[in-house]
Amino acid sequence: MEKRSTLFQEYPVMEDDMILIRKMRDEDADALAGMCAEKEVYRYVPTFLYELKYEDKHEVIAKMDAECFDTKESILLGVYLKETGEFTGIAEFYAYEPERRKCSMGLRLKQEYWGRKIAFHAEKLMIRYLLDEANIRIITGHVMQENKASAAAALKSGFEKRYCDILEDWGFAEPVLIDKYVIKIPE
Repeated sequence: MEKRSTLFQEYPVMEDDMILIRKMRDEDADALAGMCAEKEVYRYVPTFLYELKYEDKHEVIAKMDAECFDTKESILLGVYLKETGEFTGIAEFYAYEPERRKCSMGLRLKQEYWGRKIAFHAEKLMIRYLLDEANIRIITGHVMQENKASAAAALKSGFEKRYCDILEDWGFAEPVLIDKYVIKIPE
């Protein structure tokens, strides 16, 4: 009998020697608001992301369970420096297809943490969780072509660039040209 995916049974906690990824708490709201105000961070991501839905970031965190997790739309998690507990960004699992054991993942970090290997650590933890704990067999990442740093991080983390020059609606005035990165584990 085929083993089913266990994603959305509980919020995952992932950690290594550098970072901790866990469910965001109300005390993270100010740091989340600070990140959401960074234009460079949101230059490369869809405008309809959940953390942008409500002005008050306390409300974002308070409604995350009912509007994202419980509906199996997405799992939004905070990324923190393990040593200090400082909020560095958001890790997300979305586009979950349990029958195909498929899920997409994304990451957005505060600008001050770019280039500090946090993306690499977070992506490795997320991939390991999806494959080993959640029984996912296809992981995808959608990267805006002009976002060279995210493309490089995806490749370094083990993704293969599989589909190129795809136009997607990311909530901007025009569709966005993206490349799709994939990790696929044979059955």
